[in-house]
Amino acid sequence: PATFRDLSKPIGALNEKRLQMFLDRMDGLPPEEMFLFGSHYSTPAYVVYWLIRKEPERMLRLQSGCFDKWPRLFHSVPSTWTACVEGASTLMELIPEFFDLS
Repeated sequence: PATFRDLSKPIGALNEKRLQMFLDRMDGLPPEEMFLFGSHYSTPAYVVYWLIRKEPERMLRLQSGCFDKWPRLFHSVPSTWTACVEGASTLMELIPEFFDLS
């Protein structure tokens, strides 16, 4: 169904227009510097981004005791999904802990 993400593709390839943007950018690079996605799908910051929903203290540990700027904090599934499939720099994958409601 259209409700579920296509797991046969990386998050950066779900939107054909965005994938083409990444491919065009890569084609303009010298061969020794070529890369497709400029960010990784999973980093400590991404994991903490998702965990702030359940464990805000994780963000405090990552950011030296301070919360990050509001626009960079998780606050909405729809807005984060839009950023992940349309934005040029967000390639985050969900983590299983996001679905833990305990």
